Amino acid sequence: MRFLDFDLRDRDLDSAARELLDGTNSGNRFFVLTLNALIVHEYLHNEKYRASLKRVNYVVPDGSGILKAVKLLTGKTVSRVPGIELMLKLCENSGRSDFGIYLLGAKEHVVTQTIEKLKERFPMIKVVGSRCGFFDERESDTIVSEINNSLADILFVGMGVPKQEIWLGKHFEDLKVNIAMGVGGSFDVISGNLKRAPNWMQRAGFEWLYRIFQEPRKRLKIIPKLFSFELHVIKSYFRLRRGGSR
Repeated sequence: MRFLDFDLRDRDLDSAARELLDGTNSGNRFFVLTLNALIVHEYLHNEKYRASLKRVNYVVPDGSGILKAVKLLTGKTVSRVPGIELMLKLCENSGRSDFGIYLLGAKEHVVTQTIEKLKERFPMIKVVGSRCGFFDERESDTIVSEINNSLADILFVGMGVPKQEIWLGKHFEDLKVNIAMGVGGSFDVISGNLKRAPNWMQRAGFEWLYRIFQEPRKRLKIIPKLFSFELHVIKSYFRLRRGGSR
């Protein structure tokens, strides 16, 4: 399905994870993007970010704003695939094929705690390496070599939008992983340093608001970007209506 400039896959969580892991077994490579309003905003206003996303080849809808926009612009209903849930589902099922996982992002103690929590939750998981997400770009070649030497099949990068996709876009061709995916603040949640929004807030589409309550100084700046996304969707809707009336 074409949505804005993205080829959006309408999959439920289990289907998306299975498709990615089956593809990995077949030797395919995926640069995964879990699309939300902030990503669309950055795509529209950040040329460097837009160029990085040209390498993306697997896109699923994450944010509730995307689901509403898809419904408004195409009339179709799609399933939401939250990035953190897709990450966890891939971790859960990766052990069946002995896939190695590498975690890049967050602070050192957070990524360490994330690995501990993942091993508690999924005893068969195979974490082959990790590194914190605070480094100079000049270190990137060394980090890419470390990831490749670990023989990781799946790489989760938790450095936030737009940094994580820009880094992945720049280095994807040099990485030997089969699945590379930006996961934002998922390490903070999995490690227990932050809480995820209650289920009712997730269903109502207010998960972003819960994040702002938890980290107001960090998250308040995204509100104008969310409004910018809404405005873009509304303009796109009226352009479609005008085009349809001709």
